[in-house]
Amino acid sequence: MKLIRILTLMAVLVISSCGLFKSAEDLFSKAEQKRNMGEAKAALELLQTIVDKHPEHEIAPDAQYLIAEIYYRDMRDFTTAIKQYGDLRIQFPDSKQVPFSLFMQGFIYANMLADFENAKEYYTKFLEKYPNHELYQSVGFELKYLGRDIKEIPELKHLTQ
Repeated sequence: MKLIRILTLMAVLVISSCGLFKSAEDLFSKAEQKRNMGEAKAALELLQTIVDKHPEHEIAPDAQYLIAEIYYRDMRDFTTAIKQYGDLRIQFPDSKQVPFSLFMQGFIYANMLADFENAKEYYTKFLEKYPNHELYQSVGFELKYLGRDIKEIPELKHLTQ
């Protein structure tokens, strides 16, 4: 009988330490800690748990956005980052992060992959959907000078001298 209690207690401890009983906020906080410690893959696993197990939680879109950001900024996996930003737009279409995700897709295509055709598509879509967004002017600027060298942009010439 004592052995059964010990085994049950151990099973509960193992399961609870896996994150199955942690709140979305706890998982997000732990993911941020892992990311700050340079453990991007561990952070991604925790964030994906939020998206998978708590998709209705208000923090889920932020978790999905952070997944995309980790692929972009930390892992420099631009193709996966673009996909993850797109997943946010599909899974959480009403999120405040959607315009930023659309912008980032265009930005990565333009500035990291030099795929100006796709960049133009995403930037144009952004301008059509979000004419009052804070990034509207930045997207217009990006689109206007798409594919040009920094030396060819009058507003940025001073940065090359």
